[in-house]
Amino acid sequence: MKQQKTWPFFLIALFFALTSFFPILPFSPYLAILYWRSKWMKALWVSILCGFILDLFSTSPFGLRALQLLLVTISLYSFRIYFVDKSSGLASYTALISLGSTLISRLLLTLYDPGLPFTFKGLITDFLLMPLADALYAFLFFSCPLIFYRLLRKLYFHFTFLKKETHKRKEKHS
Repeated sequence: MKQQKTWPFFLIALFFALTSFFPILPFSPYLAILYWRSKWMKALWVSILCGFILDLFSTSPFGLRALQLLLVTISLYSFRIYFVDKSSGLASYTALISLGSTLISRLLLTLYDPGLPFTFKGLITDFLLMPLADALYAFLFFSCPLIFYRLLRKLYFHFTFLKKETHKRKEKHS
């Protein structure tokens, strides 16, 4: 397995963790990319780091997010082989990570506060809409910029090639 850089994706996720325009799990697409591109131990340590960053900005007990992301990594790291390393695979794997993270978070918060209500509206929001929103977030902010970059790079090289061909024709006719 070739080790690839994941820090640019970490910076994107960190930006959304700090600005939080809408309620998402900001590190879920980054974790999906991390699982694909990194070994088991690196994925464990980086997921704990991401959890501690989320702990700094949350009102839940300190360490709960780090434990949550550690448990998500332990339970979902092996599922990375079932998802393609493309934009649709990233979105679906992010939805699975978000669903697992929400489930583990709900279980840990129930252990912390047993009086936490469990309603149908909360079930739909937490276990259906939140993973779908995270999948859309992964597609828009992690996949689309890469697709756009590759398209621009391809067009640039195509334009450069055409420019060289034009110069060759001019030299030939001179």
